[in-house]
Amino acid sequence: MSPENLLLFAGALLVLFITPGPGIAAMVARTLDAGPVNAAIYGSGILLGDMFWFTLAVTGLSALATQLSGFWLAAKLVGVAYLSWMAFRAFWSAWTGARPKPVFKAGSKRSHAATFIAGVAMPLSNPKPIVFYLTLVPAFVPLEAITPATYALMLAMMTVLAVLTAGAYIGGAHRAREWLVTPAVRRGADIVTGLVMTGIAILLLVAR
Repeated sequence: MSPENLLLFAGALLVLFITPGPGIAAMVARTLDAGPVNAAIYGSGILLGDMFWFTLAVTGLSALATQLSGFWLAAKLVGVAYLSWMAFRAFWSAWTGARPKPVFKAGSKRSHAATFIAGVAMPLSNPKPIVFYLTLVPAFVPLEAITPATYALMLAMMTVLAVLTAGAYIGGAHRAREWLVTPAVRRGADIVTGLVMTGIAILLLVAR
């Protein structure tokens, strides 16, 4: 594959990762709710889901992907359930002024595992990466020219760009988190977060 094709791929990935969408919104909300570490774990799950779609495109299994309706429905329901839980936590905090008790102990392996799985479910049920990897990527990247070495290089490019862009969003959200100490500001932020998470959950639920 030519360097020009790799640059095109990198540029398209940068646009995909920078453009705000359900994944970024959920990652930012996770930062505000549980801190940058949990947001990074959630983001790593999103990256793995993206790599799954990219691998399907490279191996030519996109036709099979359209037939796995039960799997996509399960992934969608996991994503919707997690976003709904995040919305509930935000609304509960705005209503009572206190954080609800988490299902898993903060920082525990079970909490991290649940956060990671929810992150993986996001791109598996989000139309944005599905359209990008299964339709747009083959349009400007010659998939037949992708060797195992090129495939590994492209995965590395995805990882680097994802870390840089997610780091920028998480870092900005974490800095904003510092001033969420006054009750009025935190209550307003919780309401906005709850509304955003509810909207994204509905979008994923009705998306085809």
